[in-house]
Amino acid sequence: MAAITSVQDTINILNAIFEKHNKDRICVLGTTCCGKSTLHEQIPGTVDMDKELWPQLSKEEEAYICTKPWTKEIGEFTKRLVKERVTVKAGHPIFSLILLECEVIVYLDISDELLAEHCKKRGSAFSDAKNVKDAIENTWNNLRKNKNLVFYHLNITE
Repeated sequence: MAAITSVQDTINILNAIFEKHNKDRICVLGTTCCGKSTLHEQIPGTVDMDKELWPQLSKEEEAYICTKPWTKEIGEFTKRLVKERVTVKAGHPIFSLILLECEVIVYLDISDELLAEHCKKRGSAFSDAKNVKDAIENTWNNLRKNKNLVFYHLNITE
């Protein structure tokens, strides 16, 4: 399923997906600055990967993950930590930059133009957000071959 959505439409669609798959583990993937935290804050029962991971990090791990610019090596390091320390529970969808073990994957896609606007508003580097987006899309495209997973693709429009 693919849909082009506003924030309220996205919330409504996500709630419908979460209700339909309430016994499954759901991972909502999206790059930084695409609106994951905003959506998480507006949908009860969801989990934010960062809020689960950051309290578990050492000061050294946190410093490395926050190194700029973002690189593939930082991404791989972060991915390893997330997979070791964060789990998805049925009935509690997680908003994440990194795919976790689940049965349902929702991809929050955002155009480069809108992503650049969001990054500017937050004072974040577009190049970092774009690198993360490209890594997520690579994961998404590779996983689409797995017929045991359910996939949803939402285009963020605001």
